[in-house]
Amino acid sequence: MKSERVWSCDPIGPDELKMIEKIFRKELQVRALPLKSEEAHVLAAKLIEAYQSGIRDTTGLAAAAKRC
Repeated sequence: MKSERVWSCDPIGPDELKMIEKIFRKELQVRALPLKSEEAHVLAAKLIEAYQSGIRDTTGLAAAAKRC
């Protein structure tokens, strides 16, 4: 069965941004990546993409970060 994702262009609020940033920084630490690296840029973009595709919880976003 194919799952469909719902894309949302709603603005990311401050609380949601904090959640995404926390996951982002933790994953940077796990991977020992510098904040200003190409890999960090790709990871940030993937997390925002995952959020906009409908993944709105910490567990789901953390899993999406691991898949990058």
